[in-house]
Amino acid sequence: RAERRNERDNPRRRLLAEIPESITPETLDKRTRKHLRSLTPDNADIVARHLAYAGEMLDLDPEVAYQHTKIAFQRAARIDVVREALGLAAYATGRYGEALKELRTYRRMSDDYEHVAMEADAERGLGRAEKALRFISNIPLQKLDMVAKIELAIVTSGARGDLGDAAGGLSVLEKIIVENLPAELAARVQSVKADRLEELGRLEEAQELRKEYLPILQGENTDTDYLFDLDEILDDEAFVDADLAD
Repeated sequence: RAERRNERDNPRRRLLAEIPESITPETLDKRTRKHLRSLTPDNADIVARHLAYAGEMLDLDPEVAYQHTKIAFQRAARIDVVREALGLAAYATGRYGEALKELRTYRRMSDDYEHVAMEADAERGLGRAEKALRFISNIPLQKLDMVAKIELAIVTSGARGDLGDAAGGLSVLEKIIVENLPAELAARVQSVKADRLEELGRLEEAQELRKEYLPILQGENTDTDYLFDLDEILDDEAFVDADLAD
C-alpha cells in the first residue's frame, strides 16, 4: 500500500516542484483565494500555488496548466473555483467532455454564467451542434453582460454553420456592431463571419475580412488600451430579440 501511495503521490510532488518559487499562494488573486478558506491552511496554500501557476501557463502551455489544475482538483474537488479552473484548462486542451462536465458543475455551484459560451462550444467540439443550440436557447440572457452575449453569438454562428445553416449563422453576427469592440474580440467576430460568408460562396467578402482582421488574431496591431462603453457594442434589443438559437 505504501508503494502504491508513493507512486500516486510522485506526480503531485513533481508538479509542485515545477512551480517557480516566485509563485506563492498570494500570487493567486484575492477573490479566488477566498474560495479556498474551507481547506486546511497547508492544503489551501498548495492549491493556490497550483491554480496561480496554471493561470500563468494557460496561454503559454495549456497542457501544463491542465496538469496543475488536475492536481488542484484532486486536493479540493468541492471548491467551485477549482472546478472552474479545471474546466477552462480542459477546454483549452481540447478535452471537451471533461470541460463540459467541470464548467457545468462550476455554474451549478456558483450560479455564474460567465462560461456558458465555452459550454456550448464544448458541445460543438463533441460533434453535438444541435445540442449546443438547444443549450443556448435556454440560457437566461439577463445573466450575461454584453461581451458574454457576443461570445455566445460567435458559438451560435459556428453551431449553425456546423448544421449547414450558414445564412442563419451570418445573421447572428451581423447584429453586432464591431466598430466599438476591443480589437481582438472584433477580429474574432469578423473571422467567424468570414467563415459563414465563405460557406455562402461570398469569397471576396470573406477574403477582405480576413485580410483586415487576421493580423490582429495573429498578434499584430493589438493595441487595445482604450475604454469602450458596453452599451454601444450591440444593438441589444435586436440581438436579444433574435433569441440566438431561434
